Amino acid sequence: MFCACTPYGAEMADTDAPELDEEFDEALIPAMEGEVEPIYGEDEDRFEPVETHEEDLRCWKDGGPRQEAWEVADPNADPETGAMHVMQGGKLLALPLQGTSFDTVVVGTIAETEVVQTFANPFDEPIEAVYLFPLHEDAAVDDYALTLGERTIRGEMKTREDAQQTYEDAKKAGKAAGLLEQERPNIFTQRVANIPPGQTIEVSMHVVQPLEQEDGRYELVLPTVVGPRFIPGTPLAQHRQPAPGENTGIAPNTDEVPDASRITAPVVPEGFTTCAHVEASVVIDTGLRPRRIQSKFHGIDIMRSGDVAAIELDADSDGAPVVANRDFVVSWDLGRDQPKAAIVAQPPTSEGGDGYFTLTVQPPEQVADEQAVARELVFVVDNSGSMGGLPMDTAKGLMRKALKDIRPDDTFTVLRFSESASGLSNKLLPATQDNIEAGVDYVDAMQGMGGTQMTEGIKAALRVPHDPDRLRVVMFLTDGYIGNEQAIFELIDDNIGDARLFSLGVGGAPNRYLLDGMASVGRGAVTYAGYDEPADPVIERFYERVATPVLTDVEIDWQGLAVEEVYPGKIPDLFAGQPITVFGRYAGAPTGEIVIKAKARTAEGVETIELPVHFDVAKADDVEGVGSVWARTKIDALMGYPMRPDPWSPLGKETKQAVIDVALQHRIMTEYTAFVAVDERVVAGADGSPKTVVQPLELPEGSFQGSEVGEAYGVGGLGLVGTGRGGGGTGQGTIGLGNTGLIGKGGGGGTGSGYGRGSGAGFGGQGKRVPKVRQAKAQVKGSLDRDIIRRIVRAHINEVRSCYNATLTKDPNASGSIAIKFMIDAHGKVMVAKVQSNDTGYADLGTCIAKKVERWKFPKPKGSTVEVVYPFKLSPG
Repeated sequence: MFCACTPYGAEMADTDAPELDEEFDEALIPAMEGEVEPIYGEDEDRFEPVETHEEDLRCWKDGGPRQEAWEVADPNADPETGAMHVMQGGKLLALPLQGTSFDTVVVGTIAETEVVQTFANPFDEPIEAVYLFPLHEDAAVDDYALTLGERTIRGEMKTREDAQQTYEDAKKAGKAAGLLEQERPNIFTQRVANIPPGQTIEVSMHVVQPLEQEDGRYELVLPTVVGPRFIPGTPLAQHRQPAPGENTGIAPNTDEVPDASRITAPVVPEGFTTCAHVEASVVIDTGLRPRRIQSKFHGIDIMRSGDVAAIELDADSDGAPVVANRDFVVSWDLGRDQPKAAIVAQPPTSEGGDGYFTLTVQPPEQVADEQAVARELVFVVDNSGSMGGLPMDTAKGLMRKALKDIRPDDTFTVLRFSESASGLSNKLLPATQDNIEAGVDYVDAMQGMGGTQMTEGIKAALRVPHDPDRLRVVMFLTDGYIGNEQAIFELIDDNIGDARLFSLGVGGAPNRYLLDGMASVGRGAVTYAGYDEPADPVIERFYERVATPVLTDVEIDWQGLAVEEVYPGKIPDLFAGQPITVFGRYAGAPTGEIVIKAKARTAEGVETIELPVHFDVAKADDVEGVGSVWARTKIDALMGYPMRPDPWSPLGKETKQAVIDVALQHRIMTEYTAFVAVDERVVAGADGSPKTVVQPLELPEGSFQGSEVGEAYGVGGLGLVGTGRGGGGTGQGTIGLGNTGLIGKGGGGGTGSGYGRGSGAGFGGQGKRVPKVRQAKAQVKGSLDRDIIRRIVRAHINEVRSCYNATLTKDPNASGSIAIKFMIDAHGKVMVAKVQSNDTGYADLGTCIAKKVERWKFPKPKGSTVEVVYPFKLSPG
């Protein structure tokens, strides 16, 4: 069964559709011809990107990707959309990142995702690619691999310093290598050294994350872009050699953000794209039929087989490939089948070993009504440059609704901040009609401009004179595009008192680490609002949470079960619609009744709630990644998430070692550990000092190019590390970003001071053929839908391609069809896989694919085993 969804809409009724074969080709890397005058100075270490406006240089045309070489006719033309390429020797070449794919399987309340990033080298010498990208802030990265041709190198987990040294040694030795580092819980840096000329390297990561849950709906969030960060503080003097990975950003390190140069990747100008595409597929296999499947920002296709749903990211509304400029957010519910308690477990792998579990419990829907408490509402709106355009329009719509829904006995005020903070009044106002209308007028006059000095907004909100007889509630609206998150958490923690802070994230790619952390430290809750999302339900949810009694002092009585190290150790207060979620470690097979206890304030006083829950890991959904998420939550507890100890204090040093011990044992990413993978073969032409290309990022959808990083430093030209004229200075030439107002005060030459670091010269490039792997129609005997099988196979298509690439290194013209016959058992595991037919002339190619298939896992079929014959058609491109 096939179900199509309109973009950003809800699921439609199931309809029949014919079987479709699909082709999975990587974008070709075109060789750019033509002379273009360079606009940068010389720099031996880096290549710099330039803008191209010529229509034929767009990534796609007439609804499809362009396949032929692109010739520069007039790089100064000005169509609506252009493409970003690298200037090399008078030629324009594709940027290294070709695309990112997300292949997710959801079981119970846990999502496992294989993230694959494809990097290509269009130059005639080896290069190093650097890419700043996001993952979910609660995700655990527990595996890493590098694939070059037929070789796949599994990454090693090391301390961050050791991993950096291993990578640098490999780079200097001319070996292909990959290094994955964590900059924030939701920001990572990918470095790939010595990508061979004209070839691609695929980097894969295994990511496990818990689902978001609210009001009975489950939500999967796959972030795709790091929004530009405002960097406050004074630049630090360079008294030492920059550490590996530093100075790849557009802002210098400062006394307030000492790693600013690592988290401020360049951003392409408004109206341009890097041409790197995004693909995503999600299989939901929770044992219950998911209902009302919705995508917040993208079009999706949905296919169903019994209780299993398969979702695939669709092309954008104009038929163009999806680019990484907003989060991929999918949500669903289970209707009346919603369980009151759900357990997902990872059984022990050896006799006497540890097992891991996550328990989610839905609290009672109705708690006795709380007596109305007098409230003072403080609304704080981010008025900085990054909020200009759609974010500000969205914030205004939310604020109008919030002001109109104030209770008559409330008091309120409205504050705004950018470089400084100001307000509707310097005191709280009664909720009269005149005051509410004045508040609406104040909001309507807001315009995004200047830097994001969020500390000023926090101070202003928590220092407004307070009536001790009223409950203070702060609602903070922002996209969260700052780099000094720790300072914000500490400021809230020091000043929150008995108030509660609720954060409201605005836009398609907000900084969820900041927004979730603010709500956590502020003892409130977080909500996210997209650009096209109606304001009414968002604000109604806010007021419902404020008005509904929270559950406090939540405890779990495990009744003597063999359960240990349950996190979080102290369960946070719960608001309306929020479930209780914990992660733990167990021995044996604990089974029995446990009791969840909590307190709620009601009209009659404090009521104690007790909820009995049957706990049985033997009946839990089986997910291998639960142990990784448990380890991540343990590390969060050690660090005091979202805050962190001073790394130089005795406590900080002790904590660091404890975190490293857990991370190395469980093989997961932290800020103190990193993955590194090294191919021991020396790349042809490598001299140990490859040029570095820092991948510029897409501008988050709806954002203006005007002031993403405010006025602090400017961004200069489009230089991947600034320009020779000093960042946001004069911005001369075709694409000086000073001319596009990136530093905030707008047009002309711009006003930023800038801290540019040079630009690049270059060398010519070359194109390449990309192998094609087609899936033909499969033969299926058993109770598992063919479309579901096809989606799972698609999730592993890069494994098939890696086998084919190995053959192409021996015979560049190898082609043909291979059919693999395999059996799926009642648990969804492949029992056996073998080659049924192979006309390529290469037996080892079929054997390689069959071995890959043996490791795949499918949804549990209804009934016994399922027999599948799956054909693959291979051509060299």
